[in-house]
Amino acid sequence: MDIIGWVNDAATALPDPVIWLIGLLFTTAESGLWLGLVVPGEPVVLLLAAMLDSAPGALVLFLAVALGGSLGDQLGYLVGRRSGGRLRDSAIVRRLGVDGWDRAVEALERRGAQAVFLTRLVPVLRCLTPTAAGVARVPYRSFLAASLLGSLLWSAVYVGVGSLVRATLDTVRQYLGATGWVLLFALVVVVTVVAIARFRRGTAIPGDEAMIPVTLHEKTPLARLRTQLFSDDDWKNLPNAITAGRIVLLPVFAALVITGSYWAALVVGAVVFLSDVADGQIARRMGTVSALGTWLDGVADRLTVVVVAASFAIAQIIPWQVFVVMIVPDLLLAFVAVVAFRGTPEVPVSIAGKIRTVFLFVGFFALLTGLALGGGDPTSALYRVFGGVGFVAILLGLLGHFVAATQYARRMVVTWQRQGVRAAR
Repeated sequence: MDIIGWVNDAATALPDPVIWLIGLLFTTAESGLWLGLVVPGEPVVLLLAAMLDSAPGALVLFLAVALGGSLGDQLGYLVGRRSGGRLRDSAIVRRLGVDGWDRAVEALERRGAQAVFLTRLVPVLRCLTPTAAGVARVPYRSFLAASLLGSLLWSAVYVGVGSLVRATLDTVRQYLGATGWVLLFALVVVVTVVAIARFRRGTAIPGDEAMIPVTLHEKTPLARLRTQLFSDDDWKNLPNAITAGRIVLLPVFAALVITGSYWAALVVGAVVFLSDVADGQIARRMGTVSALGTWLDGVADRLTVVVVAASFAIAQIIPWQVFVVMIVPDLLLAFVAVVAFRGTPEVPVSIAGKIRTVFLFVGFFALLTGLALGGGDPTSALYRVFGGVGFVAILLGLLGHFVAATQYARRMVVTWQRQGVRAAR
C-alpha cells in the first residue's frame, strides 16, 4: 500500500467528533499545561485538518481549535496571576532561562494585549506568554480579547492549510506512490534529530542572538527602511548586483515555464540557483557584507519561492493548493512585520531558510527535468520518476518553509518586545 492510501485509511478510522475533541483538548493543553514546549500545536492541527473530508467538519475543527487555544491561554493566565513571582524560581523557568523570562514579563507590562496577540502565532512563545501575562498583571478584559482574536487567526491559518493539504492528496498520490514512504522516513529522521537537539540544549527563550537590527529613529516606514539599508555601509558592490540580477530573472523563468519552454527554463533556473549561492560567498570573501545585501538576499529568497511556485501552479504542473500553502508563511511574516515594525524589520536568512530553498529548487528542477525529457507529456514514464522525486523534495521544502517562518517570526516578536523594554528604560 502507498503512504497516501495508508493515511486515508487511518483517517477514516476516526469519527469526526473524535478529531474535534482531540483538537480541543490538545490546543488547550498546549498553552494551558505548556505541552507546546515539547510538541508544537501546528503539525497536530495540520494533521487533524487533513483527516477531515468535508467543509462542515473543517469548520467545526476550526472553532474547536480556536476555543481550545483560548481556553489554554486562560489557564496559563490564571496560573500566572496566582503564582506571581514564585513561578520565576521554578525548575522549568530556570531551564528556559530566568533572564528571558524577566524580559518577557517586563515586555508584557509595557506591550500588554498586543504582545499576547502577536505571540499566539509563534511556537514556544505562545505557551509562555499567557502565564507571563498573568504575572505582569495584564488587564484580563484586554487579555481575553487578544487571546480570542489570536486563537481565531492561528486556527484559521493551520486548519485552512490542513484542508488544502487534504485537497491535494489525490494529485500527490499519483506522483508519490511507494516513494512516499521515503518521505515519511525522512520526516521521522528530521523530527527525531530536532527533538534530540532541543532536549540536549534545553528549550530556551531566545536570547540576544535572536536580535534583528531595526532603525527606529526615522518617522515613516520608508524613511526607516532607506536609512537602514543605504546609510551605514557601502552597498554598491558585486554581490548586491548579483542578487538584483537574480530578482530580474525570476519573471523570465516564470514566462518560460508557463509557455512550456522547459529546457530554457532549466537553464535560467540554474542561473538563479547558482546566483543564490554565489552572492553570499562573494560578499563574505570580499568583505562586502552590507545591510542592503542581507535584506535583499532575504527578499530574493522569498520572491523566488513565490514566483516559481506561482508559475508551476499557473502551468498546472503542481496543484494550486500547494502554491497557497507556500505563501501562507510569508503572509504571516508580512502581517507580523506590519503590526510590530510597521513593515520595516530586517530579517536575515536563516540556515533553515537556505535548506528550504535548496529542497524546493531540487523539487521544481526535478519536475522540470521530467517534463523536458518527456517532451512535455505529464504521463510519460520519465516524468513519473522525476515527478516522484520532485514531490518528495517539494514536500520537504514546504516543511522547511514553515520551520524557517516560525524562526523568523519568533526573532521578530522577541526583538519587538525588547524594543518596548528598552524604550521604557
